Amino acid sequence: MKIKGAFSHSKTGSRIIQLIGVALFFMLVFSLLSVWITKGDFSDIKALKLAQFFQSLGLFVIPPFILAYLWSEEPLGYLRINRNPSGEYVLFAVIVMLVAIPAINLLGELNHAIPFPDSLSSLENYLVDMEKRAEDLTIRMLDVNSVGGLLVNIGLIAIIPAVGEELFFRGIIQQVLQTNLKSHAAVWITAIIFSTIHFQFFGFIPRVLMGAFLGYLLVWTKNMWVPIIAHFANNATAVLFYYFKGEGNTFDIDNIGKSDTYLIGIISLIAVLLLIYLFRKRQMASEAME
Repeated sequence: MKIKGAFSHSKTGSRIIQLIGVALFFMLVFSLLSVWITKGDFSDIKALKLAQFFQSLGLFVIPPFILAYLWSEEPLGYLRINRNPSGEYVLFAVIVMLVAIPAINLLGELNHAIPFPDSLSSLENYLVDMEKRAEDLTIRMLDVNSVGGLLVNIGLIAIIPAVGEELFFRGIIQQVLQTNLKSHAAVWITAIIFSTIHFQFFGFIPRVLMGAFLGYLLVWTKNMWVPIIAHFANNATAVLFYYFKGEGNTFDIDNIGKSDTYLIGIISLIAVLLLIYLFRKRQMASEAME
């Protein structure tokens, strides 16, 4: 039986079921592997990093390739990774991601300020505690003092999530939804799923907006490498900052745009919107001339 492209004629509903089935299977297998690696000991950072590597591989990297192989005679073309990206597109995407850092921080702070009703105070306390633990774990994983440790973190926190999450969310979910929905709806639904999967309520809104931008990058450029590189730039910035921050340095990139520096956050947001407007105006003018 021919496997490559075997389900190329399957409908959207069938593809969603196949997506859920493949994702759940690999999530179960690699989650069990991660539990076996860590043995429940969250103090061993090396074991946690190894577990995260396998989880990212199993949850986000492997499923898109399997599904694309089943759905298309040209799986790399389906995932839109078969062509080199335009340098102009990559430069635009990276600049926007870097300029957006204060805006993301500001929106995150506003997100955090959304009040919970008194009846949900226990849920609020649980979410605050969960995010605090996640933040502490992230800082522990970022805390390295060697070039080797830096390279491991770039691979684990920047490269693998950028490739895997973009292939899974934008390459698979967004494109499946786009077969029956308009691009805007597919982009925003995927962005909401993308943010929800991270299980971080107090960063939900900025992550939805970032996910939408990454989704539109795929729609505008028709090349998966552009959102992958943009995603990488965002994650790598945090990795590099914590590595070069140094002892006693109180400056924190995660606080730019918050509280007393909220004006920087507002300027950042305006700059991002202006960059996107100018990019789209230039792109549409170029397309009209062809």
